[in-house]
Amino acid sequence: MAKTDHLVLLVGGNPLPNAIAAKLLAAPDGTITLIHSGGATGTADVAQRLRSWLDRQGVTHHLKLKEVEESNPTSIIQGVRACLEAVEAQRVGLNYTGGTKTMSVHAYRTVEQWAKERSVAPVFSYLDARTLEMVYDPADVGSSERRIYIGQAVKMELTDLLRLHGWALKHQPTRTALLPTTAHALANALATDNGFKHWQQWIADELRPNCRRPDKEDWKSKTALQAVRLTLPSSESLSPVVQSLQLDLAAQSSDLGLVHNVFENEPKRLCEWLYGKWLEHHILDVLHKLADSLRLHEHLQNIVPNEIEFDVDVIAIRGYQFFAFSCSTDTQKSLLKLKLFEAYIRARQLGGDEARAALVCCSDDPDRLEHEMRRDVDHEGRIKVFGRRYFADLSTHIRDWIESQKGRES
Repeated sequence: MAKTDHLVLLVGGNPLPNAIAAKLLAAPDGTITLIHSGGATGTADVAQRLRSWLDRQGVTHHLKLKEVEESNPTSIIQGVRACLEAVEAQRVGLNYTGGTKTMSVHAYRTVEQWAKERSVAPVFSYLDARTLEMVYDPADVGSSERRIYIGQAVKMELTDLLRLHGWALKHQPTRTALLPTTAHALANALATDNGFKHWQQWIADELRPNCRRPDKEDWKSKTALQAVRLTLPSSESLSPVVQSLQLDLAAQSSDLGLVHNVFENEPKRLCEWLYGKWLEHHILDVLHKLADSLRLHEHLQNIVPNEIEFDVDVIAIRGYQFFAFSCSTDTQKSLLKLKLFEAYIRARQLGGDEARAALVCCSDDPDRLEHEMRRDVDHEGRIKVFGRRYFADLSTHIRDWIESQKGRES
């Protein structure tokens, strides 16, 4: 990895590419200059958060900020040249992944001209989000670009991504799946038409009438739920689910109370799990089991930032690549498209262009749903839809998808 004594970074809306570049491309005790735009819609706050994050990382470089007008060539040229002349450096690099096109063009030309005047060879680079490679521009007309895979070079925790955006969690995420064996049994059962039909019927005929308020889309009070006993499904297609649930909750009879230690004696939490949260916990368990082979260093559920509504149910991180999973037991296409769209937007917002989003749902036609979403909002193939037919072997399908998205690892 080519490191430079003075690294110039163009700050865009997402700080992640610059965070990666700063960690990999600046020489020890070198200088990093963050070129950002000003004004109400500028990136000064992004640059400040990036500097704070680098400070927390223990980066010992000299960190400088320089404001320019993002659409004014003269301002950009003068600002970049002033930064270059303020630092005595023999090896200068520009990473132009971030910033506007105008900033990239004029910063590039300025560094190139400045280096030519001093007879030094500048290093130009950008981060390829499709391949997870750092790409170095050719040194001269006769040479080729150089690509280095960096997908595992920097490990970003969820807290790192949140801090780069100025967000904080309301509470600690869930790291261990609840009732994973029963969740696995449910996934297998719902992969069949009979199992899906009978489970949906049980939800409609038993869970909802006994546990939901009749006039609201809300659960009954804790006191009311504590008195509820649910008659478990009698369908043969759901017998493995019932047996597993009885074993997991130490239930001896064919009816089930709602107060259990595993749910911290909160009956509402068990109701939510049965109603659909089980799918989130199944995905969390699948990712946990895949973590070593896929080198996923984080896999979490129940992520709730203070600052925004975060419509992502489960996340995984591999190196600095962010994977978002939205889960739904619904079948209505309009609702499923909305959930996937929200997960896609949040994944891109938090994890940049490298992020990927998947919807795990009960759709019988996931290919059509995926095709429509890619046609309408995602032409780069960053999304995936896993429908009900995938449930019997979700682990294999998720593994293959993540493997296909991790870039050109050598």
